[in-house]
Amino acid sequence: MSNVEYQLMTIGEILEAKSRASLVFAPVSPIEWHGPHLPVGTDGLHAHHVAVRVANEVGGVVLPTLFLGTETVRLPGNDSEQLGALGLDDGARVVGMDLPGFPVKSLYIEESAFGVAVRELVRALAADSFRLIVLVNGHGAANHMRTLERIAREETRRDEVTVLSLTVWVAPPPPNQSPGHATREETAIMMAIAREHVRLDQLPPRDVPLPYAEYGTVDGPAFDGFPTKNFTVPPHADPRSATVEQGQQMLDQEVQAAVATIRQALER
Repeated sequence: MSNVEYQLMTIGEILEAKSRASLVFAPVSPIEWHGPHLPVGTDGLHAHHVAVRVANEVGGVVLPTLFLGTETVRLPGNDSEQLGALGLDDGARVVGMDLPGFPVKSLYIEESAFGVAVRELVRALAADSFRLIVLVNGHGAANHMRTLERIAREETRRDEVTVLSLTVWVAPPPPNQSPGHATREETAIMMAIAREHVRLDQLPPRDVPLPYAEYGTVDGPAFDGFPTKNFTVPPHADPRSATVEQGQQMLDQEVQAAVATIRQALER
């Protein structure tokens, strides 16, 4: 694999890469609680890994990950993304995945501040003559994704610069809408990316249930408003069943999907 990581490249290497493809990938995801067993940089590490692999196939360079992101307060109720779907009381104040009692907070910033930071980055890259700018995201918050998509549309200029918002994870099959958080899929992906930083030994034995509110591990249907009866991770989503091979397969699918998207954009 060639060197596509911008911070490690010399000026000559950057100019050579730009002459082949005026394309830059900017991974953008927050520092966030991912259970006791995954790195807090999981979303950004995931986005960066996919971006590097895609750049090695289609060209371009990859910026260091911008570990910034936004989230919102969870509302009372039992519907999608609400407190009751996670087994929490309506009086709890929860932002994103910072559930009550967690000893380490996620580093979310306010949505408008996040938007300003990302927009300024995009404009700096456009001023440096990059003509295809890809915001690579590994974070699932709706307002985070909407902000990236809005900036991509607003900063695109016909015949001058195209900005894309690319989410690395492949959407779950219908009727599911949300991916899980720190469950089997994400754990397997991190095992394939950085096995030495995945600490399954920080979780209880396999026969002990994992309550959403206690570990911050949540399956996709729960986020959609369909939790398990006891508000614990179901067996098929249990992170303790994750394997490196599963993670490699999912990453391959994500890279293939991203390569197809970028090649279409390059052809346009």
